[in-house]
Parts: sequence; C-alpha cells; structure tokens
Amino acid sequence: MKYQFKNEVTALDFWRLVMRRTYRSTAGVCNLVFTVAMFVLVYRFFRTASDFYRGLMLFGCLLFPVIQPIIIYGQSRKQAAALPKGMELTFDDGGLHVKTQDAASDIPWSSIGNVVKEAHMIVVFSDKVHGYILTDKMLGGQKQEFYEYVLSKANLKK
Repeated sequence: MKYQFKNEVTALDFWRLVMRRTYRSTAGVCNLVFTVAMFVLVYRFFRTASDFYRGLMLFGCLLFPVIQPIIIYGQSRKQAAALPKGMELTFDDGGLHVKTQDAASDIPWSSIGNVVKEAHMIVVFSDKVHGYILTDKMLGGQKQEFYEYVLSKANLKK
C-alpha cells in the first residue's frame, strides 16, 4: 500500500497542535489554576486596589486565555513559513519518504517514534520532538485507514 500527500500545513494547524498539547499537560492545568486564581483575586480586590495593581490583575486574567494563544500563533506562523515549499510525504512498505525541491530523505519504519491521532490531524514523529503533520484536509476520507496502516508498519500500539 502507498500513501502520498503534498504538505499543506498552515499556521493554524501548528497552533491547534501546540494548544491541544499544552492544555492536556501539567502546564495547561497550571495555566487554568492560575487564571481562575486571578479571577478570584480580581473579584475580591479590584475595587480597593491602586491602578497599578488593577493593571497587573487584568494582565494576569488575560495572560493564558488571550495573550499566550496570540504568542503561540505568532510562533506558529514562523514555523509554517519555515517549511520547505512543495514538500511531498510518501508512506509505503519501505517507510516514510520526504521529498522537497532541494532534497529527499528516507525514514525507515523502525525510526518512527510515535504516531498521534488528534482531532484535526495525525502527527507522525520521526523522533521525540520532530514530526510530520498530516491534516484531515490532506488525508481526506482515509484518516482512520492511514492511522492504522502507520501504526501497523511502525509496530506501535494505539
């Protein structure tokens, strides 16, 4: 079997991935606890605080629900812009084959570290931190079929 995809990953795809991973981790729980605590502080002390402390409290309330996602989107735009144009990903019995205008590389199935199925994408990790995003748009109607294929070839468990 052979699957071939053209890379169409956008900044929004990177943003979704980072936000989902952040809010599923310990850092995300800390962000939520901090934000709730800030709202409690604002409710309790806003009327009696000076303008400086009111500003700090409002900043604290906006930090994780507004400011952090905006910063992450900015970083995602940089990541998306850095991707080589015209990248093609091919998955076959030999592994993952990555082809760009300038270079080509082959990654055997034994080097695939993990495959993660997210809400709008599948991420195939070539190591612990680097991976290839395949969006639902790229996968079309074959998301589940492709996911099971990659899991079986890489000898990974769901």
